[in-house]
Amino acid sequence: MNFFLTDVKPSRRLKKTFVFFFLIALLSLFSFFVSCKKKIDYFSHVSEIRSNILLAEAEDFSLRIFIGEREVPYAADGVARETSPRFDAYLVAPNGTKTCEFHFKIGNETYGGEMSYDNVKGEYYYFCTLSVPQLKSVSCEILYGEEQFVLDATSVLTEKTLSPRDALSHLLTTEKESFSALTDKYGFAGEIGIRLIYEDNPYYYVGVIDRKGNVSAFLLNAETGKLLAKRQS
Repeated sequence: MNFFLTDVKPSRRLKKTFVFFFLIALLSLFSFFVSCKKKIDYFSHVSEIRSNILLAEAEDFSLRIFIGEREVPYAADGVARETSPRFDAYLVAPNGTKTCEFHFKIGNETYGGEMSYDNVKGEYYYFCTLSVPQLKSVSCEILYGEEQFVLDATSVLTEKTLSPRDALSHLLTTEKESFSALTDKYGFAGEIGIRLIYEDNPYYYVGVIDRKGNVSAFLLNAETGKLLAKRQS
C-alpha cells in the first residue's frame, strides 16, 4: 500500500508542474500578441505641422502667413520631439533695401517687430511663438521704409478642409505598407511632417523621415485626403 501511494505522488506533482508552466507560457503568448496589436498613435510622431495659411496682396506687395507647430530645435533625424507653436510671416516687396516693420493684433495683444530679409528667397520674414490654428483673418500693418499701409490677410481654410490629423488618417489608410515597414511591436521608427500648402487650391504635403534620413513624400487633396502623388529620396 505504501509503495502504491509513493508511486502516485510524483505523478500528481508532475501534472501540477506541467499545468503551472503551461499557464505561464499561455500568459506570455497572450502578452506578446497584445503588444503586437498595440495601436500606434502616428500623430504623436509628428514633428512639424502647418495647419493654416493666410494670404494678402496689394500692388507690389504680397503677404503669406503660415501657422502651425514645429519641434525645437528642428532636426530631420527620424525622431519626433516636443513641438512649439509658430506664426511665420513672409512679405514680398519691390526690393529688400528698405527697413520693414510688421505688426498685427490678436484679441487685445499686439505682436510684431522688424522683419529680416532673405537675399536668396528675395523676401522679408518674421516669426513668433503664437498658437492661433483657426485664425480666419488678421489685419497687418506694414511700415516699408517711409511707406505705411495695411494688408488684410485671409485664411485659405474652408469648412471642407481636413485637419492635419484627419489628413494623416487618410494617408495611413492608403499607404499601410509604407508605415508598417517602419513599425514594429516597439512603435514607429520615424518622424512625420504635415504641411498645408496652397497653389490655387489647398493641399497637404506629408513627409516621413526614417532613422537613416530616408524621406517618403506624399501629396494629398486637402479636402478629400486622396493621394495625388508620392516619391522617395
